[in-house]
Amino acid sequence: MEKRTLLFIVISLAILVVYGRFFYQPPQETTPAPVAGSPSTPNVPTPTSPMLKATANPVQSPAVTKMVENSNFRVEFNSISGFPWHWWMQQYFEKPGKKGANIDLLQGGDPSQVPLSLLLFPKQAPILPYFKAADSKAQEMIYEGEFQGLKVTQSLGVSDKNYSMEVSLHVTNTSNASVSIAPGLRIDLPQSPAPSKGFLIFKEAPNYKFPLFRLGTSVKRYQDVNKLGESSEEIGDISWAGIEDRYFLRILLARQVSAQNLVGYGVHDNRVYTQLQYPEEALAPGQAKDYQFNVYLGPKDPALLKGFGNSKVDEAINYGWFSVIALPILWSLKFLNSVLHNWGLAIIALTIVIKLLLYPLTRTSMKSMKAMQDLQPQLKQMRERYKDDRERLNVETMNLFKANKVNPMGGCLPMLLQMPIYIALYKVLYNATDLFHAPFFGFYNDLSAPDPFYILPILLGISMVFQQRLSPSGGDPAQAKMMTFMPILFSAFMLFLPLGLVLYIFVNTLMTVVQQYMNQKNISLVDLFRGGSKA
Repeated sequence: MEKRTLLFIVISLAILVVYGRFFYQPPQETTPAPVAGSPSTPNVPTPTSPMLKATANPVQSPAVTKMVENSNFRVEFNSISGFPWHWWMQQYFEKPGKKGANIDLLQGGDPSQVPLSLLLFPKQAPILPYFKAADSKAQEMIYEGEFQGLKVTQSLGVSDKNYSMEVSLHVTNTSNASVSIAPGLRIDLPQSPAPSKGFLIFKEAPNYKFPLFRLGTSVKRYQDVNKLGESSEEIGDISWAGIEDRYFLRILLARQVSAQNLVGYGVHDNRVYTQLQYPEEALAPGQAKDYQFNVYLGPKDPALLKGFGNSKVDEAINYGWFSVIALPILWSLKFLNSVLHNWGLAIIALTIVIKLLLYPLTRTSMKSMKAMQDLQPQLKQMRERYKDDRERLNVETMNLFKANKVNPMGGCLPMLLQMPIYIALYKVLYNATDLFHAPFFGFYNDLSAPDPFYILPILLGISMVFQQRLSPSGGDPAQAKMMTFMPILFSAFMLFLPLGLVLYIFVNTLMTVVQQYMNQKNISLVDLFRGGSKA
């Protein structure tokens, strides 16, 4: 492979990695605002803006908690909000090897930091605490509350088939006047801390939380915390809204989608929130109305998310421009893991399969670059001869290519055709929840974390050195000098990438070295399996 093409591949991969590090700013720590309340009643957030305002019911009952558990999650309900306060996932742990506590997707704290709550009125955030437990079953909780002339009954039913919960609201106007309401739900979570390991681009990727929502047929996500204000909102046919991190989702789904649904999102006191509300409407005295939502709190698993039908929640997983390629790659990875029973081996097998499928393109590219390299002495002479006649130089150069049947784009075009596959594979490995704390042999227990021993990044750098030595020399001293340092630089920022991704890049580079050797010795795949080379 020609060195400038190797440089092109390295830079293309580096851009994907560098963008999230070099141009990313961690969230600014802020001083938490004081809370309002009294020693005898739970505190509620101090009103700081119309979107963040919270009001307490004058008549309050002591907080009552209830635990519901199934094979997927363990949920603690709390009467302060009438919603889950904690949502522990049974299959995911804070530490590799199924050690530490189960991961809690809600992270409920003190009463001033309610993770999931009800919105009832326009331009106001949660009204709490005001619920009391009315009834409970094995997988269902019912809460009742009264507030400003409204009686609210909310039924919460968790599913043992996935990571979801159905929310049914029954709102009755018990007053003598019309009341304007806009029912909705709100998720409010602490921001993940920035990683302290490394510096600039040479550091572990942060796992921040970001708001996202689906407006019409497109998903909008805000992955720069510095561009998020304290409060923003949009109105439209919003089918769902929520908060994502790298591996998990907290999604609010509207069961009724209209052009007037409202989404609010922002940051406050180093917390991220997203809320979804139905259009404002008036309830006449004695009138009652029902509203439904779904809540998903679980991994970024396309198979689970497709279960919500036309809501297109699976689009919350961001595979970039090449999602049409990424999904088959993910399915193939899952299939290989079902056969090999190890995600690391599945990555190796998938990389080999893709490399073999793309072998004809790679071989064509290498042949074309070798032909171009053979013409370099003649091209150099022509550049000296026609250095003052640019037009004549171009004509003679094209005549030389035509006479030797060389396509100047023959080396780059096959590589460009392969790039979407490699980028899609990169996105899959970088975001796949399946790799979260997935082991790879005894001493590697988390394919989603950086290599703790730095073995693979160093081996990758060594393999890149061999790749350079097998590449034709371009004769450019400046380029040669830059390429000398490229393995070192590339290995350096691989130190803080997920192990699964580094494993893929290492195996891919190793196979490229083998292909280069085969190309130099004029050995095809058929010859290799026959045990010899062409005469």
